[in-house]
Amino acid sequence: MAVTLAAGATPKLTLNPLESIQTMTAYIVQVSQGDTPAGTVEYRTIFAVGLTLFFTTMLMNVLAQWVLRRTREKYE
Repeated sequence: MAVTLAAGATPKLTLNPLESIQTMTAYIVQVSQGDTPAGTVEYRTIFAVGLTLFFTTMLMNVLAQWVLRRTREKYE
């Protein structure tokens, strides 16, 4: 939620890092604010975005652990 407040919730996609865009967490918040009926495309996209966020975080953690292990082996 801190990312939502810091980056803004502008639903715009751009490659310019100086413009605010809608983050994945902001999208989840925006779609789930109202009554989203189960089984709709909006309902399923909440879970798709959440799973994407989870797997991206898990991949970054695994990669960080690998780099840490190689660095420790190098200096021991």
